[in-house]
Amino acid sequence: MYTCLSRSASLQGTVFLQGFHPKKIQGGLTGFLIQEFRELEILDDITRLHYLGELPPSVSAVTRTELIRSYQL
Repeated sequence: MYTCLSRSASLQGTVFLQGFHPKKIQGGLTGFLIQEFRELEILDDITRLHYLGELPPSVSAVTRTELIRSYQL
């Protein structure tokens, strides 16, 4: 499904040769995936601030989880 949807330019140009359950692409995100996207946004902010030289020195850690936590504090 992903390949088909990502390669077509329009819905009219898309043909599914096999059936699929609509919930597969319309079912929403799991809590885990929502949290992952939130963390990626935070990491993006950290990277941007680091690049601009505006990241406070207190934002530092060895692991991803610790880095996010130090940024939130």
